[in-house]
Amino acid sequence: MTVTLGTRGTAWSPETRLYSDGVVIGADGAPLVVPPHSRLRRCHGTGYLDTASGELPGAAVPTADDIDAARTSLAAANLPGRGTPYADMAEQALIDIGVLTFPNGAAVAAGSPYWRYVWPRDAGYMAVALALAGRADLAFAQLRYVAAMQEDDGCWQARYLPDGSRAVPDDRGLQLDGIGWTLWAAWVLSGSPSSAVDRERLTALGPMIRGSVGAALAALDPGTALPKASQDFWEMDLGEATLGSAAPLLLGLRAGRHLLRRLGDEQLADWAAEAARRLAGTVVSGFGAHGYARRISGTGGRDASVAFLLPPFAPHDADVERAWRAAVADTTVTNGGVRPGEEWTDRETAWTPQVSLHAMAAASIGDSALAHRLLSWLDRRRTRLGALPEKVTAAGRPAAVAPLGLTGATVLIALAALDA
Repeated sequence: MTVTLGTRGTAWSPETRLYSDGVVIGADGAPLVVPPHSRLRRCHGTGYLDTASGELPGAAVPTADDIDAARTSLAAANLPGRGTPYADMAEQALIDIGVLTFPNGAAVAAGSPYWRYVWPRDAGYMAVALALAGRADLAFAQLRYVAAMQEDDGCWQARYLPDGSRAVPDDRGLQLDGIGWTLWAAWVLSGSPSSAVDRERLTALGPMIRGSVGAALAALDPGTALPKASQDFWEMDLGEATLGSAAPLLLGLRAGRHLLRRLGDEQLADWAAEAARRLAGTVVSGFGAHGYARRISGTGGRDASVAFLLPPFAPHDADVERAWRAAVADTTVTNGGVRPGEEWTDRETAWTPQVSLHAMAAASIGDSALAHRLLSWLDRRRTRLGALPEKVTAAGRPAAVAPLGLTGATVLIALAALDA
């Protein structure tokens, strides 16, 4: 049997299975996995187990007030996609992001054991989705947790335990893209500093912002302006720069420039602006010379990271859009979804984070037809509990973990783009 390595270090095989139907709130406030193919349900409009559907050891037993409070909170949310055919998918995604967030603010990628960690990139997307949905308090808690994990040099490890210990579960090492996604999330959350609450949050995140901008500056080669080699969302070691690191760093420098000006740090803001200008030029001259392939050498073809150079992450560029459309076409698999990139060895399984990322890009550039096609595809492939899985098999069945917070967050951002 041929086995390749997935983006989160998990082995793939043609028998990729579903690990969970979803998650419910545990008695300790942490997410609790609902086994696949069970008859368990959640109380409608909440993350609580419906005890009338069966028992699940460790699940919270909500009071009537708990259920009412959860439903009231959902009704008060600025839910993207409300009133559309995607309303249920959006509701479940928003609820799932809340369930995947521990009481201390740690937002884990999924509830299953090998995903029950805080990836800064995933947490960044989840915080943005929450901010757009009007859940700024929870988004801020997620970012505060990530900020507390920041290394002394301003970078972040690939992932952290959710217990607040700053411990890492393995030796994957530093991943530069976490800098960009965290700064982007801070920028979205901060909004316009027109209220005391916004200024207070921005000030609290100030040390993290300064440290991560400094780390982004240090990550760029002084001569070429290219970032040093680093794992990106593929989580594979390469000896060259990838667009999956360069594009998020560019986003982070641009977001950091604005955040620093609000904080009154004009000199560091100027350095960030100049570094962003140089990196943007290098992205065009280096990656653009190869049609925005994943690797700076041009080998391996394109991957989903070309979407990081389109709105809502960057100004629209016609050449980038052409490359992105080619990437979508060249990575589409037989079940209608997409795989992470052209050099991805599994050509049958679709990965939902890439599908939802492309939906978000399509919605943000005004291609509503493509956005609706991809969102409808995701909506039809949710689990029995309505959770968005990480993968979809060649036969069109949900697989791996569910829910995946990153997919749910990106779906919500895509729906917000369609709403706007």
